[in-house]
Amino acid sequence: MLLGLVPWLTSTIRVFLWTRFLGKRIRFYEIFKIVIGTQIGSAISPTAIGGGYVKLGMLIQRGLKPGAAASLMTLGSVEDALFFAIALPVALLFTTEFQFSILDETLSRAGNNGMIIIIFLILISGMVTLLCKFRNHRVIHKLANKKPFRIVKSQIRGLFSDFVLVYKLVGRKGKRWFAVTLMLTAIQWLCRYSVITVLLACFDVPVHPVDFFIFQWLVFTLATFIPTPGGSVGAEAAFYFIFSAFIPREIIGIATISWRFLTYYLQLGLGSLLFSLMNIKSLWRNVSNRKPRYARAEP
Repeated sequence: MLLGLVPWLTSTIRVFLWTRFLGKRIRFYEIFKIVIGTQIGSAISPTAIGGGYVKLGMLIQRGLKPGAAASLMTLGSVEDALFFAIALPVALLFTTEFQFSILDETLSRAGNNGMIIIIFLILISGMVTLLCKFRNHRVIHKLANKKPFRIVKSQIRGLFSDFVLVYKLVGRKGKRWFAVTLMLTAIQWLCRYSVITVLLACFDVPVHPVDFFIFQWLVFTLATFIPTPGGSVGAEAAFYFIFSAFIPREIIGIATISWRFLTYYLQLGLGSLLFSLMNIKSLWRNVSNRKPRYARAEP
């Protein structure tokens, strides 16, 4: 349970550091609330979308410009991607009992859907080609010069400018900050992916921490393609399919349920409760500080 809750702390510290780097003094309590809200948002949206847009909105609500908030939203994904780009090759080098048969079978099943992916890419490329072809069309050009469209265009340009400016600032002055947040990212994912190792050790099942780390990554990667909120059902199915090679058939069911509870439903339930209590506290404080509209006349 503690390993499953560590990502809350590391995510909060990561966002807290980057907001301070940008000169925004948002309280640690408020950052923690944003992290929990992001967790809840990811639970009610498909895994591929996640809760990043909830994080974006809550950061804007705390005073960040939309472009800066968008950069912080994507910066966390960059840190995650860089960590796995380093950790996965290292894990493959040190693994001792990597089950290539499972990986081959998984990839072969994904390959069976290759034609669907190719058709989808062709449709996307066709749409992009049509947009590029009619970009200078007379009607579109007239619409683009209308006042509402000019306002939207200027807003988009400002957002993109702020977005790029943050990344340039990180590249010039934020290398040490990025190193610290990358270390926190490593702690976050190592703790989350170690839940299954500790859980199976409780069941007296032989554990292979490095192998389990790789397969945990594979499970969560497959879950991103499941169009259900939070990857429900799909994540459990991927876990059952991949870890059945390690877990005895007698306990694979209870192990799957326990793993999913410790890595998802525990955080979702506890986060929903904490988020509600935080909002009630904020609402009560706002009501208490509100001045009466009409002063009572003195006798």
